[in-house]
This record gives sequence, structure tokens and C-alpha cells, in this order.
Amino acid sequence: MEFHTPNFAGITLLPRFQDIPLELKSARIYKYSLPFKNPLVLKHTTLREREGLILVLTDINGHTGMGEISPLPGFSRETLETALLNTTLLLDEMIGSGEFTAHYCSKKKGGWQDSVAPAVSYFGVETAILSLLADSKNVGPGELIFGKSSARVPINGLIRGSLSDWVPEAERMMRDGYKTLKVKVGRINSILEARGIQDIRKFVGPDIKLRLDANRSWDLATAIEFGKAVESADIEYIEEPLDEPVDLPRFFDACGVPFAFDETLHQIMDPTISFESYTGLRALVLKPTLIACTARLISLVNQAKGKGVLPVLSSSYESDVGLTMLAQLAGSISGEDIAAGLDTRAALTSGTTKSPAAIKDGWMSPRSLTTQDLDLSHCELLYQS
Repeated sequence: MEFHTPNFAGITLLPRFQDIPLELKSARIYKYSLPFKNPLVLKHTTLREREGLILVLTDINGHTGMGEISPLPGFSRETLETALLNTTLLLDEMIGSGEFTAHYCSKKKGGWQDSVAPAVSYFGVETAILSLLADSKNVGPGELIFGKSSARVPINGLIRGSLSDWVPEAERMMRDGYKTLKVKVGRINSILEARGIQDIRKFVGPDIKLRLDANRSWDLATAIEFGKAVESADIEYIEEPLDEPVDLPRFFDACGVPFAFDETLHQIMDPTISFESYTGLRALVLKPTLIACTARLISLVNQAKGKGVLPVLSSSYESDVGLTMLAQLAGSISGEDIAAGLDTRAALTSGTTKSPAAIKDGWMSPRSLTTQDLDLSHCELLYQS
């Protein structure tokens, strides 16, 4: 598979918002470095700290907007260095162009070019503009695109730790009000993990939803063996069980466990997903910072809903600024019906805002951020104009 590169011509807003003129007065980019409480083990690397960029835009009327640009090593096409370069190129063009609209982004070019702004830069700059426009209109960012928003969003609790920690973690999360739990699998012996999943199901009972994530850890035979071992555990879906996604329908036919796309979404060239080719596809795990732009996000959400597939908004270990925007978008995309995968802030020792969006009783209630909310104690100013 090859990466899909969108033909991007601006942020897709509701018609009444798309031609509102904007003119930037200033822009700042801060780099943050936030240690993980425990090393984050990914498939191809281990991270001990999360690094990213916070973008702050101010228009000539004093309205502000913030976005986050945080490439995830091993998953993003950009490094932090190239993301900074791409973003500064965009900002220099935008500030120098005078008045523009969010729909077209640049009156000179009619849109940002793919060669200039890959996925992470796209989304970070777009969400900063959305945040700024939302501030000027006193609405939520998601309302500018989808016309609605929920004040709170259900969150799936992410079970961390070793196998022996799974049931105690599930117990804690049930006490904290979570109705959906997610477990990372594919790290040790698959049969031992399957027994651990069955233990969780026995403990939490039938009313708690269980999601699994294997990060493409298994070949087909191992995945089928695992799937058959957890078939009776009523799994909502398992993300990316196979190292070869083309075999996913065979996996489902063999064990009956529904699956979800995550990494596969970022490698599909065709903007239209052939849902009929993937029997057993239950959810699209949408990580906007990796998808590329709001236009691509909207397309995937609409395709999923049209086929009865769950659009599950999820994070990539962003800081508080990015998580707040994702929660606001989740409130517009799935409202109170689908648990979002945003329980990643707890993995970090600190954040980029003074009061991060809290999860209470399994729900997150995001609020719009202002520059007064920023905590820059772990940040370095890299760009100012």
C-alpha cells in the first residue's frame, strides 16, 4: 500500500462560515517536551518523552486560536524538524497574504499544496484557524464543520501495565465510571493474553464494552488462534490484528471477531474505502493528526456512518491543546453515542495547559482554550512573527 495524499483546497466549513474573511496579526510556535510516566513502547520504537509544537494565532481583531503539531515517530510522515519547517512556510505565506478565508486559506494559491504541508502540519494549522474562527463567532470548532456539538464525550478507558495489572485496572476504571475499556494486545504470548481478556470479561460483566488493539502484531494464523480464544468474550472490535491487512476478511470469517482500521487508513490511496471488500469491519479509528486534513476526516466520518461503521475519534498522545481540540471534534462527530479514544493524557507527567480537560465518570467535557490557559513551563519559543 502507498500513503494517500489528499488534494487539499482549504478547510471544509458549513457554507455560512466558509467565506468569513480572516487576517492574521501574529503567529507563535512553541516546542514542548513532556516526559512519559513510563516509556511508551510502540511497534518500531520506544518513546521516553512526547515532543510537539503548539501554534498560537492572533488576528487583527484580537481573536486567538491554537493548534498542535505533534508527529508521532514511526507513524507520521513528518519529523518534528520538517513539521516546523512546513508550518513556518505556511505561516509566512498566510501572514504575508493579507486577508484570506478559512475555505481557501490563501487568496494567492487557492489552497495549501501537498508538497508544502503534510498531514501533521495540515491539521495543526487548520485547527488553529478553526479555533480562531470559533473564538470570533463564540461557537465550538466542531460546530463550524458539523453544525452541532455535545458538551461532553464518553471516553474509552485505556488499560495499561502488564498482564497481572489488567483486572485491577479494569476494576479501577469501572469505579471511575468508564463504560468502554480498551486493552493493548500482541505484546506477549497470544494465548496468555486471550486468557487475560477472558478474565477481564468475567470481572466486568456483560454491560461493559471491550475493545482491543494489536497494532498489526500477528500473522494470520496467530490472529485466528487469538480470535477463537476470545470469541466468547463479546469483543466490540480489535484494531489492526494483522501484519497483512489484506487478510482481515479471512480473519473475521475464521473467528467472527470484528476488526477496526487504524494504521490501514493512513495507507489507503483511494479516498473512498471499499467497505464491501472488508467483511467484519466494525470501526474506523480516526486519528486526525495523522489523517491529513479536515476534508479527509469529514469524508471518512461520512463514509463510515453511511455504512453503519463506527467513527471512533482517537488521539496519538498529543498534549492538552491537541486533546482538547480532538474532544471538541468528537463531540460533533459522535456526540454521546460512541466512546472516543482520548484517555492518553494520563501517560504524561505534565501538560501544556494549567487545567487539562478532566475525565469524570468516564466522560470528558472539553472547553475552549485561551492563551491564558497555556502552561509554557515545558515549552521553548521557536518562531514568532
